[in-house]
Amino acid sequence: MTHSNIAGAINAAHAGVEAAKREGARYAVECGRLLAQAKETTPHGGWDAWLRLNTTVSPRTAQLYMRIARHVEGDSAKAQRVADLSVREAAAEATGPKRAAAARKPMPPEVEHDFTELMTVWEEAKDKPHWKEGFFRELFNRGDVTREQRDNMIRKVWAQHHAHLTDADRKEAAKRAAEMLVENIPRAKLLDLIPRLKNVPASDIAIAIGDAQEDRKRRATKALS
Repeated sequence: MTHSNIAGAINAAHAGVEAAKREGARYAVECGRLLAQAKETTPHGGWDAWLRLNTTVSPRTAQLYMRIARHVEGDSAKAQRVADLSVREAAAEATGPKRAAAARKPMPPEVEHDFTELMTVWEEAKDKPHWKEGFFRELFNRGDVTREQRDNMIRKVWAQHHAHLTDADRKEAAKRAAEMLVENIPRAKLLDLIPRLKNVPASDIAIAIGDAQEDRKRRATKALS
């Protein structure tokens, strides 16, 4: 193949890539419209679980597609214009210039690299809530976040994890938690504690248990030093 032929093939392939990118927004609008219909019939609090069980679309991507679909709803001219954009361009238009600019400021190359690495690790740990909780606890121990921020992040991690669990999974988790409480708390104290625990969210109990375990480890390490 001559250089001119290679150049022509490269240009043709690149044109195909660009054309495919332009098709993306059109599909995003249709997907967003269908997602919005499905969400209307999904019980409150069950949307993320429904997505995981029935689609390959993540909650964040679903939110993006629905935002694009709402942006063009009832406006044929806007729909036609967005159809000629890439998904990223359509999302930026749907989000609005001020919000889009505030959403993510440009980063220096080295910071961008570290951010990308962190996002990769985070995605790989999506089914490891204990790892994520440990990460947030470390941030708190370093003084990078407040206790309230740490607790809110831990609650969110576990809420996302529990959203796709079956009833059997939840019963097994409750059994393990009960066994741990029985093993670590004197019976008299536990009987006094149970009535008060009924009004406390399970996530807050889990965070308190985690704090107690951390404190126990610190004291044990200090005793050995």
